[in-house]
Amino acid sequence: MKRKILAVLLAMTASAAVFAGCSSKKGSSTSAPGSTTAASASAGETTTADDGDEMSESMELMHIRYKDVESLSSGPVIKLSDTSAKPGEMAEVTVSVTGAANQWTMCGIHITYPDVLECKIDNPEDLTASYTPGEAISKNSGFIAMDWQKNLDPELVREKKYSIFFTTMFVDNAGGDGDIATFYLKVPDDAQPGTVYDLGFYYKDSDMFRNASNDPPFEKYAFEHFQNGSITIR
Repeated sequence: MKRKILAVLLAMTASAAVFAGCSSKKGSSTSAPGSTTAASASAGETTTADDGDEMSESMELMHIRYKDVESLSSGPVIKLSDTSAKPGEMAEVTVSVTGAANQWTMCGIHITYPDVLECKIDNPEDLTASYTPGEAISKNSGFIAMDWQKNLDPELVREKKYSIFFTTMFVDNAGGDGDIATFYLKVPDDAQPGTVYDLGFYYKDSDMFRNASNDPPFEKYAFEHFQNGSITIR
């Protein structure tokens, strides 16, 4: 059973195009202290969302996919932490979920970070990302996390962002609430105090956050209510 689940996770990872080689760091992607940025906001053409904010291509794809799916009044909320670090330090970035205790069975998610940061890697050959598991995945049957640096989608290239893709799976709805995983991003040695590095969500059509019933409204709520995070230099 575990071998079958691992095979599914590996297939999900491959389909997400995260088996990438290393590439050189490019320009900065920062904002002023206290500012917020929409997840994966595009520097190219954008579509306007219902609330008047500009929508990136990845977010537009997500909204199109779930356009005709029923909207729930409550559901799972996935959040990236707001954290801080000194220049040259390793910032701890945690992905957590609430409103989903014993209600989810599988996820596959891309989170984004500026390409001036450096993800801590366990295996440089396949870019397996280092992580510390949280209580929400204590009953998981397998977890894979990989850093996506090369052969990036045009939106990520324009925004000067890399992405960490992670996927996990459970038997039935054994996914819990709380921290899913903590990843580690090294900030530049010359980062200036007060600089804010935005962390976000990048939607690909292979992404998922599902319960055992494969209920589309449940997944829609999770993706439409994703909360971004940040790293502030102190």
